Amino acid sequence: MLFKKKEYLVEKIYQNIIERSRSKFFYIDYNLEDSFETRFDLIVFHAFIIFYYYKSNKTENTSTPQSLFDHMFGDFENNLREMGFGDIAVNKKMKNFIKAFYGRLSQYSRSIDNIKNTGDKTLLEQTILNNIFKGNLSSSNNVQIFVEYMIKNINNFQNKSEMDNLANNFKFINFN
Repeated sequence: MLFKKKEYLVEKIYQNIIERSRSKFFYIDYNLEDSFETRFDLIVFHAFIIFYYYKSNKTENTSTPQSLFDHMFGDFENNLREMGFGDIAVNKKMKNFIKAFYGRLSQYSRSIDNIKNTGDKTLLEQTILNNIFKGNLSSSNNVQIFVEYMIKNINNFQNKSEMDNLANNFKFINFN
């Protein structure tokens, strides 16, 4: 019974990430390209905020982030299969997704740690420009909005207990 409750909780957290990442304002207000790659990057962006909570709080609960990771990549794999990819192609694409995921998590983590240590947001700005905006310098005005959004959400989660965050499915604060 405990497993089913945990599975349901992780599903709700993941759905929260997906719903936020698919929000139309990203694509309309911030002119992001509505593509598979951009959606992937927005999912990773939002998932990072939750994973960073667990990393920085050094909570003893390691099962929630691991279950979230497993669920997220299980969903990615299912989506690839629904798109008609076979086993070999799915395996290759999943390896690429995992590599990209860990690369982005590492970049975001270094960036947030740099802000905490020096107050300098330049590294996070560059990371968001590269990952979310694909290096499009004409979008650089929007990068700062994403920087503040990430920081506000990280602080929001940090200021709550794990139980409170779990009870709200790690609900993200509003954009802007």
